[in-house]
Amino acid sequence: MKRIIAIIAVTVCLCSTYSAHAQIVTKTTETVSKAIPVSTQVSDARYEFIQSTISSSQAFLLDKYTGQVWRYISKKKGFEELEREDPDVVVPDKVNYQLYLSSESVSICFLLNIHTGEIWRYMKEDGERTFRKIKMPWNNPE
Repeated sequence: MKRIIAIIAVTVCLCSTYSAHAQIVTKTTETVSKAIPVSTQVSDARYEFIQSTISSSQAFLLDKYTGQVWRYISKKKGFEELEREDPDVVVPDKVNYQLYLSSESVSICFLLNIHTGEIWRYMKEDGERTFRKIKMPWNNPE
């Protein structure tokens, strides 16, 4: 009888340990999968490489001082410079830009001037890849 109770006790312990581990793994996986890639504003580093968490084809090199963006092309094993519509004023020798990538769609990518609030969206039109300026609410008099 003591042997049966010991076996049941060990089984219960193993089951509860497995359940706790499964919950920890699930929470960690959820946190990682919902992370949104964004360049860091706090660092004074001039360049940053940002890659989508859902597609390795969305990988960018950002010059945080000038707002210049290059897209990494794995087939060519190199970078392609991307044009930006209506570049704006920047503070010299200082971080001016951040790049945001969506965690839900590889086609959603934004470039933000952290000082002016101006935003550009990454677009692919007629085979051309570029950043198009978005009209901001404070620039649209009604």
